[in-house]
Amino acid sequence: MERKHIKARIRSAWTTAGAVAALVASGSAAAVVPTPPAPSTAPATNDAISWVEGVFEDASEVGILAIGVILFVLGAAGMIWAISQIMTGKESIAGVAKIGVASAGGIAFGTYALTQASGII
Repeated sequence: MERKHIKARIRSAWTTAGAVAALVASGSAAAVVPTPPAPSTAPATNDAISWVEGVFEDASEVGILAIGVILFVLGAAGMIWAISQIMTGKESIAGVAKIGVASAGGIAFGTYALTQASGII
C-alpha cells in the first residue's frame, strides 16, 4: 500500500510541475511576441471608401491563399496517387498521364498563388 501512495504523490507532483512549467513558458513566450504592425491597407484618415477598399484587398489576399493551398494539396494528392498506381503496377504511365499532368499543373498554379499572396502580405 505504501508504494502506491508514494507513486500517486510523485505522479501528482510531476503533473503539477508540468502544468507550472507550461504556464511559465507560455507567459514568457507571450512576452517575446512583438506587437503586430498596422495593416498596409489601413486608411490614413477616417475615410470609409479607403477602409472598404482595404477590406476587399485583404479578403482577396486571403482568398488567393485559400485557393493556392487547395490547388497545392489536390495536386500533391493526385501526384501521390499517380505514382502509387505506376509503382504498384496497376496502371501504366500512359494510363495516369492525364492525372499526373493535371496534378503537376495544380502544384504549379498553387505554388504561384501562394507565392503571390505571401509576397503581398
